[in-house]
Amino acid sequence: MNIIIANDYAAVNGGSAQVAVVSALALAESGHNVYFVFSSGEPAKELIHEKITLINLEQHDLLSNPSKINAAIIGIWNNDIAGKTSALLEKFSPADTIVHIHSWVKSLSNSFLATVLNSRIPHVITLHDYFSICPNGGLFNFKSKQICTLKPMSAKCLSSNCDVRNYSQKLWRYSRQLVTSQIGIPSKVCNYIYVSEFSKSILLPYLSKSTKLWNVANPIDVKKLPPANPELFEHFSFVGRLAIEKGVELFARAIAIADAKARFVGSGDMEDSIKKITPSADFTGWANRDEVTQYIRNSRAIVVPSLLYETQGMVVAESAALGVPCIVADTCAGRDFIENGVTGLWFTGGDMNSLAEAISKLKNNPDLSKELGNNAYARYWAEPPNVMAHVNALTACYSEIIINSNTKA
Repeated sequence: MNIIIANDYAAVNGGSAQVAVVSALALAESGHNVYFVFSSGEPAKELIHEKITLINLEQHDLLSNPSKINAAIIGIWNNDIAGKTSALLEKFSPADTIVHIHSWVKSLSNSFLATVLNSRIPHVITLHDYFSICPNGGLFNFKSKQICTLKPMSAKCLSSNCDVRNYSQKLWRYSRQLVTSQIGIPSKVCNYIYVSEFSKSILLPYLSKSTKLWNVANPIDVKKLPPANPELFEHFSFVGRLAIEKGVELFARAIAIADAKARFVGSGDMEDSIKKITPSADFTGWANRDEVTQYIRNSRAIVVPSLLYETQGMVVAESAALGVPCIVADTCAGRDFIENGVTGLWFTGGDMNSLAEAISKLKNNPDLSKELGNNAYARYWAEPPNVMAHVNALTACYSEIIINSNTKA
């Protein structure tokens, strides 16, 4: 099987890139011919493999482009990408090839999607975010700091100043989304992979009834270690980007109310603001995978306070694999991986006092933290969503998509 994996970047700089890179390597190790298409930055060292062909379409991403005007134009449509993609796809047969798209909004652009959809090569898109339907990709109003309930691409959506930057940026994103919809996203996409039942329920009303949906959990690459001892540690840790939509300010204020110890593992533009709220908190900055594992193991609990819907809470699964419970907003996809009161705790999304109450519950009852962590650990390892399980699900998905596509043709 020839598998063309497409992502803006070929190095891990976020969730979609991590899944793309990890799955590409695992598929290659399984003997498949993998072609990793990216368009910005340098590839990860892990992708140097005899069964992986790296295809760099050599573009600036939106932020690194020295010309803002050029970035605005090719961010919507890039003729160079279209030509290179068309030439690439001509080398493959639809009988044994599939294109798996992860992320395209930073540099691959709409032109890559359109070229794939107009080709005879079978395709599938993983729904890592909400860019298939929403201009800012999050179904979130960054100005009000709340989940957006407007119909995407409606007149009210157009008039809403919801962008993280300004309304001019919103108008550009809206224009880009118009082109996205005109080329057939999401209406003409034959196959989508979803990563949580929560995100599926949000997206389903906007997808075509003829679209086939595949449930393939993201791979969790965690080595099996003895369960941690969260009852021995006092820090409640946040792991991720320090951004307003991730709920880090909410977490900082809840920590202050609960008079608990906080640790922020990651970096972002909210760091200075958070330090003013919780000056005694630990800030680790960016951490590598081994360091993140250790920070999780040395926590009373991991807190996922996201204000967004999200599509999957990978840190929730990673924490469970280590025997550390999570406190998760009940308005985000991370709740799918928690049985409230059994393997972790939910709190009312966006509610500072509800989060403070959950933190206090584990702060004052370390044995409960241990119990929840042990339950999460046992449930995770009973059927782990590891890399091999991910590859098995992917290859089964790919094979059926190729068969179905060629049968229709």
